[in-house]
Amino acid sequence: LNPIGLLDLMGQSDDIHLIPLVYGYVNYTRAARPVTFRDAPRAGGRPGSILGGTGIAISRRAVVDAALREHLLWLMSETTQRGFIPDHDGQPGLRAAWADPGVNAAWGNFYRDTAATLEAATIRPRHDGYIAFQSRASAYLRDVFEARRPAARAAQALRAMFEASQPERTTA
Repeated sequence: LNPIGLLDLMGQSDDIHLIPLVYGYVNYTRAARPVTFRDAPRAGGRPGSILGGTGIAISRRAVVDAALREHLLWLMSETTQRGFIPDHDGQPGLRAAWADPGVNAAWGNFYRDTAATLEAATIRPRHDGYIAFQSRASAYLRDVFEARRPAARAAQALRAMFEASQPERTTA
């Protein structure tokens, strides 16, 4: 199952009790059987994770006019980030909204309880081929864990898989 399927199952049954390193989906904290999110597990040091998700994009074809500018200013305003965005299952981009007691109360402390992971996260690579790498690497890691293969060899293989996922670099 993919992360959404796993979270759906977790929210509907007792078959799954832990999904380490899953992306956070705030809407699952309000389900009939709420899922609780916490900072990424770690053995000392800072939490490590990948920051994925979506942001705001403006198409080259868009007409950048006063109405668009006004909408973007509204979207990024503190009022919208603390109200409209979380009220509509969105995850605000404003740090102050993540620390807001009212926002946290409405969402089972999702923001407060995952903020350290977010702050320490590495931004997900954006190159064409990364998502396919992530799928292959996940399957490979399952095999490594099941077979109890050596960690050093697995890390070396993952590095090679990641390098192979990147577009060829050309030199001028």
